[in-house]
Amino acid sequence: MGIRRLSGRDFDRSDRIGTAPVTIVNETFARRFLAGRPPVGQRITAGGPRDRKAFEVVGVVSDAVYRSLREGVVPTMYLPLAAEESVNSRITLTVSTSTAARSTVDRLLADTLDGVDPGLTFSIRDFDEFIRGGLTQERLVALLSGFFGGLALLLAAVGLYGVVAHAVDVRRTEIGVRIALGANRLGILVLVFRRVAVMLALGLAAGLGLSLWASRFVGALLFQLEPHDVTTFAGALAVLVAASALAAWIPARRASRIDPAQVLREG
Repeated sequence: MGIRRLSGRDFDRSDRIGTAPVTIVNETFARRFLAGRPPVGQRITAGGPRDRKAFEVVGVVSDAVYRSLREGVVPTMYLPLAAEESVNSRITLTVSTSTAARSTVDRLLADTLDGVDPGLTFSIRDFDEFIRGGLTQERLVALLSGFFGGLALLLAAVGLYGVVAHAVDVRRTEIGVRIALGANRLGILVLVFRRVAVMLALGLAAGLGLSLWASRFVGALLFQLEPHDVTTFAGALAVLVAASALAAWIPARRASRIDPAQVLREG
């Protein structure tokens, strides 16, 4: 599984029924329950009211996601299977093999399991398929979030374009007079974008505040990412600013090309 042993030993043939119960814990378990003490050699009491045992910690391993990405890394105790008096009816066995030997190993595994108990029901799949199955829900949520986020960005850009275009039309005569009096194209662009900048600043301030408040509700949907991740917020702000500038550029450019003579005649 790629889980590294950081200290202590691995399970061995001596860890069986009738011997002293032992366990290997992950880093998160050691930090949370054994803080400040060397984990190896410590004794941990665990189990239900009827089967409580005192386990000796014989090793510490690196953290790994155990059940699901959404749950993330949790404090974990590993127990030797050979020392368990009863095993859950559903169990997963992982076998390491080469790609070339995959079909042969699958056949040998099936024959061996049938030989142990013909009534066993089992399925065999490769580890990549197992990982893809665990990522399906997360990828679907990410895909839907990205789609609706892009749609919201498009609607916001179209709305801003409409507001700026309307503002330019309302001030068409004023802009024509400014050009007639000597205002250059850069000055007209600054005039239009100044109004956009005010609206954008107010919108970003309100949106940032609401996002910081609402981000705590999506923490359970994130993996290896904090709800208040600075890089994510900075990237979102940069995308919004770029989309707003692009949406305002078309009406601003049109305003800078107004013919003052035609505007004055219309006026």
